[in-house]
Amino acid sequence: MGKSQFELFSGFGGAFGPPTGEIRLSGMRLKTVLGVRPEERTAPREVVADMRLFLDLERPSRTDDLADTVDYAALADRLRAVACRSAFHLIEALAGALAREALAFAPSARAVSVTVEKPGAVPGADVSATVLLNAENIR
Repeated sequence: MGKSQFELFSGFGGAFGPPTGEIRLSGMRLKTVLGVRPEERTAPREVVADMRLFLDLERPSRTDDLADTVDYAALADRLRAVACRSAFHLIEALAGALAREALAFAPSARAVSVTVEKPGAVPGADVSATVLLNAENIR
């Protein structure tokens, strides 16, 4: 069995040490223009995104203070705005843009995983792409 995403990111701490937790936004419904076929380029469609932000949650677990963590409602709004103003051809590109935005929004994050699912893209199958970004390689 392969390593979990958390295990894969556990060495990404750099000078800050490894992450001690993650914040998840699951099942975000996003409206965006997405696809390579001409009929997909005419109007926004709904996609579903899941984000896992890996960071140190030890302090907010003790302080119970929003200032010590990531405001996930504000982050979700930022991700919705990115999707709304984008017009990518590939779900991989949208996932990458969302991942980079999450890292920009949360400077304390060590890494991020974003999965974008495009319902109905292939008859009889679910299609998704996951982008994993290490903050040290982005910043």
